[in-house]
Amino acid sequence: MEMLQELLRRVAEGGTHRVSELAQELGIGEDLVKALIHDLTLRGYLRPVVGACCCSCAGCPLANTCAMGSPTQIWALTKKGARVVDRKPGEIQR
Repeated sequence: MEMLQELLRRVAEGGTHRVSELAQELGIGEDLVKALIHDLTLRGYLRPVVGACCCSCAGCPLANTCAMGSPTQIWALTKKGARVVDRKPGEIQR
């Protein structure tokens, strides 16, 4: 449970996090990170972000850090996920 909570904290920090980077930071394999993201999505803590920006990437000051134009999936915290981020370790409920 603590690993799930730590992954939520990483997402809450904002920015772009690649699966490989999260795996290294958390000390686990990439397949486990993908499984955790899937589990957190099923449990309502994360949601996939769908859509696109309203402006072109060429003129955007965030183009170097944004993943919107890439083939990767983007995830965001749900309200339920945001409530968990500040809890003590082990307080995620099933």
